[in-house]
Amino acid sequence: MGRSAQAKVLVVLATIALAITYIGIGFAICAGFPMATQNLSKSNSDFEGSPYTERDLTSLALEVRAYTVEDYLRTDDGETEAQDALATKVMEAASSSAQSQERSDAWADADSITSSWSDGAINSTDAMYELYQLSPSYALDSSAVSHLNDVNTVISSVRMPLIGCTLIAAFCLMCLVMMFGAAPCGRALLAGGIATIVVFVILGAWAAVSFDSLFAVLHSIFFANGTWTFPADSLLIQMYPQGFWIGMGIVWLASSCVMAAASIVIGAIICKRERARKAAKEAILQDANQA
Repeated sequence: MGRSAQAKVLVVLATIALAITYIGIGFAICAGFPMATQNLSKSNSDFEGSPYTERDLTSLALEVRAYTVEDYLRTDDGETEAQDALATKVMEAASSSAQSQERSDAWADADSITSSWSDGAINSTDAMYELYQLSPSYALDSSAVSHLNDVNTVISSVRMPLIGCTLIAAFCLMCLVMMFGAAPCGRALLAGGIATIVVFVILGAWAAVSFDSLFAVLHSIFFANGTWTFPADSLLIQMYPQGFWIGMGIVWLASSCVMAAASIVIGAIICKRERARKAAKEAILQDANQA
């Protein structure tokens, strides 16, 4: 393989790896920073339809985020301890809202369960599932917890490949600079940024036409059918309604596109300087030949 072909292959690899890296960084910002979940919950969660107070529902949204994207007491022996810890947080929020003046009437039917849990007569997980049987808006059921575990598994499984893509991008850029100079490195940075923006333009247009369709397709890639759909009045949907996910998508898009834009600017500057340097070198050679 000639040097020109080698450079092209490295540019293509770097472009793909950079685009994946920028998209992955955007997702990491969405999932990794609790502030994004907190702000979007305060703006979009269904506080009017929920029996929980605004404070307790937002607190649960943050807790469920932690359970979904972090290790959250998970061990090699399984997820039982983590599930019990999440159930305890749900029951604490339920008891808090049940005791508040603004929501006490909404919890009248659940008083015996929350009281039994408070007295230690029933464990957190069983109490949470009994609350769900009274109303999906009271608590999470086993299918919701199972879906959160599935999401955690997916996030955990893609973490190392995303880090690998970042390392591949860095390696390819380094090879381009050392073997072929700065110009092909600039082209890779430029192309990687453009590719990222193109992907988000396509996804954004799809979301604008039919967000539900995009949401369904993305979920069907990673999860079995029927495992990620829940009643409209369920606690999970009240915490994370469609507006929440649209907002999260905007945060993801903005974060990734900022990285992509920086890559485009840096790549364009490198390419421009290399063209100017090449033109100056050719001008010097031409003057030397004429002399």
